[in-house]
Amino acid sequence: MEKRKIKSIEELEQYYEEGGNPWFDAEFSPLSKRIISFLGAKGMHMNKWWVRTPMDWKCPSCSRNKSQIAKLDHRGFASCHLHEHHDHMKDVVRRKFEEISSARDKVVATTLAERFAVRTSYAVSAYDNTVICADCNKADGIAKKMIGAHDDFSFSPEEIARFVLSQPNREHAIDIELARKIWADGYETFSKRMKLAEYIAGLAASDSHWYQPSRTTAKQTKKSAEFKFSKCGLDELHYEPEKLLYTTVPFKGSFSSWRLAPKPSNNRKPTQGQIAHLSQTRGRYWNRYDDDWHCPCCKRSKYDCLKPSKRNPWVFEVKGVLAFDKNVVSYSSEVKVCNECLNTANLLGREAIEEAKADMGNREVMFPHCLVSLEELQAVVTPRANSSHLIDNQLADKVLSGAINRIVMDEYYYSSKHKAALNMA
Repeated sequence: MEKRKIKSIEELEQYYEEGGNPWFDAEFSPLSKRIISFLGAKGMHMNKWWVRTPMDWKCPSCSRNKSQIAKLDHRGFASCHLHEHHDHMKDVVRRKFEEISSARDKVVATTLAERFAVRTSYAVSAYDNTVICADCNKADGIAKKMIGAHDDFSFSPEEIARFVLSQPNREHAIDIELARKIWADGYETFSKRMKLAEYIAGLAASDSHWYQPSRTTAKQTKKSAEFKFSKCGLDELHYEPEKLLYTTVPFKGSFSSWRLAPKPSNNRKPTQGQIAHLSQTRGRYWNRYDDDWHCPCCKRSKYDCLKPSKRNPWVFEVKGVLAFDKNVVSYSSEVKVCNECLNTANLLGREAIEEAKADMGNREVMFPHCLVSLEELQAVVTPRANSSHLIDNQLADKVLSGAINRIVMDEYYYSSKHKAALNMA
């Protein structure tokens, strides 16, 4: 491929019309057009891993190429999804590290201790995170359920290759007896790995490993795509270049669904041991703010701002929000708020952007939260300890109307200085 800097979205689309870029894919690539025509599809439904991989990419498990992986979904779209397949043993190490540390009378773990646990967990894993097709990733989960394998077990990409029965443009059939044999053959080793997750400090001295290197890791795929985006100048067109190449949410429902859905309360409370563990291992924000700190928006205390996440039992983050200042037109002032307030401001801003998209022209709102003032944010949220905010939808509708008007009238502001400040937060 010739070295070429893409200077506009129009030029990018024209470039693909002329033959395309073999380094990464797009909704409007020659391959995508061939897939749509072959399947008789209404359009493409792809994800970021599909975009990040070349048009001639093949799944390392089933060996199908992209034309063979694509299939028609129930909406009549060409489903083109790849996934980052991972070994759950890293999660086991994290979980056991957290449990053991939090249960101590005195927490002695530090940030270095957590880094050691995380880094060493890769040696307990059977394979690197690897990009595989959606059908192979799904077959892993189905096979595990059918044979009653342990919840923390996952088949490696090479093992998936052994038991999937693939055909072009449809989901895999599964050789369940072969999957059962693979699980049975590997059960003793898996049991040892589970024990090693609890006694991971002895791994280095044991020199007994079961690592299966992948031909291309997900991290390598991502880095390669980022390099190629940069070589073509796409990183100069958008701070997330892949979003130039595909529609992130092709099946949009109500833009307000995020606030209309039920928000169950979290009844759990962090223990002192868990807080001590957080402070010493992930205390970037917790230790930066005094014990009497309260979120300037929702007024919750540090303790009340603690919230469970998918990865950790408890997290605490303080982020900069560029709150719209209605007293100074077209200016945003940065305020440090809890992560829940920032998320709410962002979601309100994104909803306004979607509603106003037809009137925006070529303008782009870099930070959706700059469309909402601190006072408006305070009015719409009902804070709850250790849980998501409740949203007053009637007031949210009024705030949304004002935010849309700011977009239409171009009455919002952000600068590189603000962007740098947010990155430093």
